[in-house]
Amino acid sequence: MESTDQIERRARRSYELARLWRAVAGFSPILLVVAAAALLANRPSATLAFGLSTFGVGAALLWYGRDLRRAVLPGVVAGLVPLILVLCARHVEHMCMGDACMTLCLPVCAIGGVLTGLTLAAIGLRGRHGWGFWVASSVVALLTGAMGCACVGLAGLAGLALGFGVGLVPTVAKKLFAN
Repeated sequence: MESTDQIERRARRSYELARLWRAVAGFSPILLVVAAAALLANRPSATLAFGLSTFGVGAALLWYGRDLRRAVLPGVVAGLVPLILVLCARHVEHMCMGDACMTLCLPVCAIGGVLTGLTLAAIGLRGRHGWGFWVASSVVALLTGAMGCACVGLAGLAGLALGFGVGLVPTVAKKLFAN
């Protein structure tokens, strides 16, 4: 006969596995975005790496739950801005070879980062979310945007991050000094 501890452990494991399955299934539509971005990107391996990281982080946040699960959708939506901008910029008539791509794609990454930061700032302030929301939504947004900005390489990722910081700094400063 099983002890009460063993029954509780098995029940807890079943409960957590069911929650994990729901989180993975609930976040699986992002894999369509990852596949589309990889097909359109000129560096599909980097796009896939960032996309699978986005999937892993998003599913983990949904599984963890609490306030962090509320950060996933705003993070993805905000991160789609630089992703879409960069993928569209690739189809504008310009030469994209090495440093020559810096004339259009790098500024688009930075502008996308600013728009992402401003979007998350508006959502975070309106919802009066805590720091956990800010960090989680920022990670998801940056990973989602990085799927597109990876085409420029490290400079594109730096442009995304710097732009994001510029868009977020006034709001974070306001939040810091309001308390």
